[in-house]
Amino acid sequence: MRIRSMTTRTTRKGNEGSAFVISVLVLFVLSVLGLALMLTTSTEKEIAINYRWGEQAFFNADAALEYGKNILAQQILINNDFRAILPPARGPGQTVPDITVADEMAPRSAGHPDGGACDPTTPGCRDYQYYIDQCPAPGVGPCNRVFIGRVLNRPDGTPAMWDFRAPAGVLGDLDGDGTQDIDGGFTLWVRRPVVGTRDYGSEPNEDNRVILTAEGTAPNGMGAGTGRPVSLRRLEMSVRLPTDGIQGNDKSDVSNPDSKSEATGNMGGVTIP
Repeated sequence: MRIRSMTTRTTRKGNEGSAFVISVLVLFVLSVLGLALMLTTSTEKEIAINYRWGEQAFFNADAALEYGKNILAQQILINNDFRAILPPARGPGQTVPDITVADEMAPRSAGHPDGGACDPTTPGCRDYQYYIDQCPAPGVGPCNRVFIGRVLNRPDGTPAMWDFRAPAGVLGDLDGDGTQDIDGGFTLWVRRPVVGTRDYGSEPNEDNRVILTAEGTAPNGMGAGTGRPVSLRRLEMSVRLPTDGIQGNDKSDVSNPDSKSEATGNMGGVTIP
């Protein structure tokens, strides 16, 4: 009896504190699971917010693109072509040299001089703010610098945009009537199509085509370039002046002569097969 009692006491002393250790381990596991659940919930929330603002920016760009087509239609009625709103055309061979660090820091107007444009680094100006360089090989020139273009002007001379760096007028006012049309910012650019190393328009009768670019930004983002992430979308389309004897194919965007026109024709200096 005495030996059995001593063994029982020894076993009880060996188990003392195990419940505390198990409780701490369970609490640690539950805490980790809770933190993981909180992180997952926060991530899903951020994804939903980003998706919402991305969709809002897309809809803003789409609305601006539709409004830009209306401006182009007004310009056709006033001027019969797009010359009044298009930037000057580059002739063949007007390229920039090899792309180096010095060239990237050079004025953005290099390769496309436009006396009517403003310095895109100054607040309130977005002319030729973005561009890409088409080079024969990476870092090897001469390169054809393609700009996003000049900000589209309305018939009254006001720019179709709302600049986040120098806000003027009403945010989201597409048509300039002083009332908000969209929830966010927008900018409309126009430029000439590129043909080889020159702009379409450097030869006579080539003012009948334009590339229209619409940028939309989500509300409260204040636009790109503010040093913080923002939802931004750009949409682009090519617009051509309607021409007699040319009709579109209902299955593609290729234009073909209709039955009333000749087998071959000429549209603004471009031969139609």
